[in-house]
Amino acid sequence: MNNSVGTNRNADENETKEVRRGTKEKIKTDSRENSTSRKKIKLNNRNETEDNSKPKRKLLELETDPSILQRRQKQIDYGKNTVGYHSYLQQVPMDKRTKDDPKTPDKYTKYSRRSWDMLIKMWRKKLHQYDTGDKKEPNMESDEDTDS
Repeated sequence: MNNSVGTNRNADENETKEVRRGTKEKIKTDSRENSTSRKKIKLNNRNETEDNSKPKRKLLELETDPSILQRRQKQIDYGKNTVGYHSYLQQVPMDKRTKDDPKTPDKYTKYSRRSWDMLIKMWRKKLHQYDTGDKKEPNMESDEDTDS
């Protein structure tokens, strides 16, 4: 009986060794396959970026929250109800406007609260250049008048 149990034990050990060897080999081949496939992906990504000379743009997300849109419209309305905005409209026709001129921020584009507030702040500051009718910093003239 001991012999039969011993032979069964040896047979079980051989089977487990074969299974272990099989799994080790399989793991090694899997990792090799994964590493080569990873390398292929990196090469393909490089080729795709070299082929496309145009930079990819991030898709614009639109703001859909009605309370945010309402708040933004209120801020835009405050800016449009200023002397600077009205004189800007009279002085600079639509076709003569440049990149440096004040541009009303788009309320439908998704911005964080800080980003939106900064856009409004910069827009309003640019509109203040047109408060007295002069395009370039009207405060400079008032400083010169007080010095004389």
